[in-house]
Amino acid sequence: MNSNPFFSIVIPTYNRAALVVATIQSILRQELPDFEIIVVDDGSKDDTETRIGAIKDPRLFYYRKENGERGAARNFGARISRGTYINFFDSDDLMYPNHLSTAKELIDKKNSPEFFHLGYDFKNPDGTLTRKVDQLDDSIRVKAMFDNFLSCNGVFVRKDIVQQFPFEEARVLASAEDWELWIRLLSRYQLQYSNTITSTVVNHDQRSLRTIPTEKIIARDTFLVEALAKDDAVRSAFGKKWNKFVAERYTFFMLCLAEDGRKSEVRKWAIKAASVYPTIAFSSRFLASLKRAF
Repeated sequence: MNSNPFFSIVIPTYNRAALVVATIQSILRQELPDFEIIVVDDGSKDDTETRIGAIKDPRLFYYRKENGERGAARNFGARISRGTYINFFDSDDLMYPNHLSTAKELIDKKNSPEFFHLGYDFKNPDGTLTRKVDQLDDSIRVKAMFDNFLSCNGVFVRKDIVQQFPFEEARVLASAEDWELWIRLLSRYQLQYSNTITSTVVNHDQRSLRTIPTEKIIARDTFLVEALAKDDAVRSAFGKKWNKFVAERYTFFMLCLAEDGRKSEVRKWAIKAASVYPTIAFSSRFLASLKRAF
């Protein structure tokens, strides 16, 4: 066993025993073998520990902790990791065999960048391909600050950077803790990228992003805005576009509330969005949401 692996794959998991085994097995099929897998069980109540215990590989490490959400689980894994680069992989997705070898090639080519992103795709559980994310260009930095299209699976962060900038652990931010960190990093470092597809996001019915109530979305994104507003580097990086970022979170609230049929609340957030960034009133999401409120 390598006591100093180049890559640390940190996998937070919670009640996904039926899925995480396939994730681990896909990692163990990597072309480049210089890695460790750190599974952080965030207080699962299923048989995750038993199933993972049946996998015998010296590169696999299992840790169980009290439930604290994904940000806390990822930070726990990062603290005990030994790799030069950390990849925070989701416990319900799959690596292709070229994931780590492609990452190493980019690291060598770009002279050990602070963080970078690889291409990925989406598939249904039966393996049907539904979408590819492999058209990234140099506008990635600006686009990623306004839209969380970066896949945790595709992002690699140098360990010294992770130590300086851990994930926010507040429960209210759950499901956006990755975006909050990406924005902080994007505000400070150049994001390198490769369009080679090396992992897949599996569109199964248990994906948590599909079932978040509107109240939690509003609380989450309000916290996101308030947390980022305190970071001078973030405010400087956004510049005059900061108000647009805030207004777009408000129009997202409008959309969710419109889908719930809560018309008066849609109008309330419409006023807030327009007051922060007036031209947001001409955006398609603003207009479509407001139309449903009348």
